Amino acid sequence: MRTTNSKAAEEADSKRKKDPYTFWNTLIFLLKGIRSSDPKLLVFMIVEAVCTVVTPYLGMYLPKFGVDLVTEQADPKRAVFLLGGITAAMAISQMAQRAQTMLHDRLRSHYRNRLFAKTLECDYEHVESAEWQKRYQEAREMSVNWGEWSGTTLMSQGAVKTFAAVFSFFLYGSILAELNPWLLLLLVGLSMVHFLALRRAQKHEVDRILERSGIQHGRWYFRTKASDVNLGKDLRLYEMAGWIRGYFHHYRDAHFRLRQDVQNHFYQAALVKAATLFLRDGVAYLYFLWMACGGRITAGDFVLACSAVASFSALVTQVSDSVGQMFQALPPLKRMRAYLDAADEPEPDPAAALPARGTPISVEFRDVTFSYDQKAPVLDHFSLKIRPGEKLALVGVNGAGKTTIIKLLCGFYHPTGGEILVNGTDVRNYKKEDLWQLIAPVFQEATILPFTIAENVSLQPEQATDHSKVRECLETVGLWEKVQSLPSGMDTGMMRLEEDEGIMLSGGQKQKLLMARALYKDAPLLFFDEPTAALDPIAESETYEQFHQLSGDKTAVYISHRLASTRFCSRVVLLENGQVRASGTHEELLRSCPAYAEMFRVQSRYYRKEEEAVL
Repeated sequence: MRTTNSKAAEEADSKRKKDPYTFWNTLIFLLKGIRSSDPKLLVFMIVEAVCTVVTPYLGMYLPKFGVDLVTEQADPKRAVFLLGGITAAMAISQMAQRAQTMLHDRLRSHYRNRLFAKTLECDYEHVESAEWQKRYQEAREMSVNWGEWSGTTLMSQGAVKTFAAVFSFFLYGSILAELNPWLLLLLVGLSMVHFLALRRAQKHEVDRILERSGIQHGRWYFRTKASDVNLGKDLRLYEMAGWIRGYFHHYRDAHFRLRQDVQNHFYQAALVKAATLFLRDGVAYLYFLWMACGGRITAGDFVLACSAVASFSALVTQVSDSVGQMFQALPPLKRMRAYLDAADEPEPDPAAALPARGTPISVEFRDVTFSYDQKAPVLDHFSLKIRPGEKLALVGVNGAGKTTIIKLLCGFYHPTGGEILVNGTDVRNYKKEDLWQLIAPVFQEATILPFTIAENVSLQPEQATDHSKVRECLETVGLWEKVQSLPSGMDTGMMRLEEDEGIMLSGGQKQKLLMARALYKDAPLLFFDEPTAALDPIAESETYEQFHQLSGDKTAVYISHRLASTRFCSRVVLLENGQVRASGTHEELLRSCPAYAEMFRVQSRYYRKEEEAVL
């Protein structure tokens, strides 16, 4: 017999596995988004729903009044009033629909901005995750990037149509019930058969919507690659056109087969619709014709009853379509909500205070172990102390764990074991933004943005940039002469994204710009993570010497698998398989570490200016 505790544990586990994003709370989530983006959209949705109910209902009585006027059984004033009401309702409905178009665009933009903000602000480990990027693509594409077919628009429009259709369903049903309740039950029963058949086809389409998104992404990828200027040379020289075209045709054919499968289900639903329509409307029309011929209802009532049956039939399709539309929108909205709700590492409360400005920074890795995605450890019980103001070189072959050390110190990831201390305080106890104030990095990837040179140095908007400080930093790194020669100086745009006159810097100039950026931030801890990998060995050696001069009394860490930085550093640490293999000055390691001595012997000739050899 199971214990009470085990039953409670199973129930708790069942609740955790339960989908937190139900239809109703997703609808509420969307309504909150409408209120945040523009409340007028909700007003227009309500107006459209009311007009959608009123217009066909009044229109259903119009033929009856026409017949009654001919038979002199109706007041002409009532017919004119009815016609005026129909015209006004139709006009208002059209205006409400038109007004919604722009507001739906604004709603999609509202959620697109939320997704974009989440991507900018989420923990860095998500940015490097392929699964996270896939989730972002899925959340964005089907929820906000498909225009009128986006999940947000489908759900909101479907809600309007469903409300109007269900309300009208009861209105028309009440008219039919007065004539014959049994006939109403027959119509409802046959309508449910049609409804279920159509819902089956719609559910099948929803089940395959994610597969369709993947196929469309594949088609988009190969279509864009065909016009990619960076791939254009390889495509032609290696005669890859047929290969790429084959993949594109594969995704095109897969998309066609998927759509054919979906349409087959709708074709089956259409057959059920035709059969139920024949039975439903045929029986109803024959019954009303029998009553009219027997004098049980007037000619006007006969026309009204037939109009009610026709409207009733149309409502069945409308209800099914609108409900299907809402359920079609549900999966992408669920994915969007899951992406937006994804939890980041919580900030410490209370958080540790930063060291006072000007305080030298020390770093200690204490028995740190770390692995990506539960794979083999990149760092294995790694320990290292970096003294205040020390110039440390981390060297080793690719994959030794050098860049991972920086990511952990920046708080981008957290160790699975051990701790990392900055001035004796665990980095987990600092707020991320506080910790980042201590660090000025220069990474291998030269991140140049399509802003002005000044903004690229400060990484701040124009109005928040200290231009005199930017000039000082550019002069210090030796880039001011180049910048001064440009027509707009430091206000010259970069990357040629928005301005034709935007400049493109050379590799060495980009590194100087990154150095100026690090100087502008004026943080006490500097990182140079293989920033010279794209430079030739002589330029690399000169760049590292300049880094060393600019670092002053700050704590600086140089990371490289080449040894240009080691000769002027106060200590060199050789990493191997996530551990410290050797530590000491450049001269000490040459004498005591054969692996380091061999690395330097192989590379040293590349840093002699008198030799012509290059890597």
